[in-house]
Amino acid sequence: MQVEKAFGFFPVDYIFEIKNTLFSLLNWNDISYVAQGTNVERKIFPYILESYSYSLTLLFVSLLIALLFAVFLTTVTFYLPSKLQGAIRKLSHIAEALPDVFVIFSLQLGAVWVFKHTNLLVTEPYALSGQKIYFLPILTLSLIPMIYLYKNTLMMYENELGKPYVEFGVSKGIGKLQILLRHVFPNVLLSFFYNLKYMYLLLISHMIILEYMYNIYGLLQFMTNHPSYEIITVGVLLLTLPISLVFFFIKLLLPKGVTYYDQAAV
Repeated sequence: MQVEKAFGFFPVDYIFEIKNTLFSLLNWNDISYVAQGTNVERKIFPYILESYSYSLTLLFVSLLIALLFAVFLTTVTFYLPSKLQGAIRKLSHIAEALPDVFVIFSLQLGAVWVFKHTNLLVTEPYALSGQKIYFLPILTLSLIPMIYLYKNTLMMYENELGKPYVEFGVSKGIGKLQILLRHVFPNVLLSFFYNLKYMYLLLISHMIILEYMYNIYGLLQFMTNHPSYEIITVGVLLLTLPISLVFFFIKLLLPKGVTYYDQAAV
């Protein structure tokens, strides 16, 4: 007899599943899954950790590269003519609007084009048989947050440059680069941490598409292939734990009296 699946909200079943999931988390070492393509049942630990470490490496390296290049490009922009600065801003708006799939496919196609015309395999455009690739996934993941950070860092630099302490530094004959790096940049860096959680969540959303198109077996692919309540909950906790620890230590290192308000550290 075929069981019909009803669509709706069932409070009793919902609470029951939450209770079962919490109970499973208390006995996390007993959570298991059936390996894809086999009938072999395995416990998720330590198998999930390999996928987790791979995804976490891609996420944090991409975030670090995005921050460094955003700051570098912002600093360089202030040395360019005003017309060129305006053109770069318009270009950043266009680049930010490009779909993830388009960016990934373009980079893959570019790697294939280079190999076809030069016989030089710059990077693997696609992972095969559980292969771990890094260059293109990190490049792809860092591009969109880099553009976002560049636009926001540029705006924050402009706000800081209009403050009295910058005018005082200019009147004393301090060079523009020294003002940007030694005085403006630390204040901008504090404000950047306000957006860190948003950027991390943005990267995770891109990872879902990226793991599929590059055929890489990261944590999100692991969760998709084994969609049980317990495994998804463990995966989400593993993804949120690092950023929570980073924020905890950042708050310890921040000067006393620094609070967050309207995307700025004050």
